[in-house]
Amino acid sequence: MFGSTFLVSMALAFIVFAVTPTNDLILLVKLVALALGVTLLSPLWYPHLRGIKAGDKVFIANPSPFIKIKGRYGIAQEDGRKGSIITVISEDGHEVKCKIISYATTFSKAKVMVKDDAQVVEVR
Repeated sequence: MFGSTFLVSMALAFIVFAVTPTNDLILLVKLVALALGVTLLSPLWYPHLRGIKAGDKVFIANPSPFIKIKGRYGIAQEDGRKGSIITVISEDGHEVKCKIISYATTFSKAKVMVKDDAQVVEVR
């Protein structure tokens, strides 16, 4: 993501520089600085635009002592946004309904919490 954002930003900077009537090197430096700034900020806004997609690896949080979770990661089976309920397949193949708590960041996976409907769910 970082690389593609940088390439697109740089390409747009060079296009703007090429089509402006005054080809000043200061303008080029400013456009390159803008492209670098957009690239550095992309991890903050991109996850909110993308959300969670089917096939993403997610971290399964434990909301209750009555829910036993041995596999801490799972694969999202559908797209979703923060607060929505999605189906997740745990590492051992169990299907669990989960609520999206947070999106993925640079250093961590998206976090989901098992939806507790007053039932005991065991995910091995």
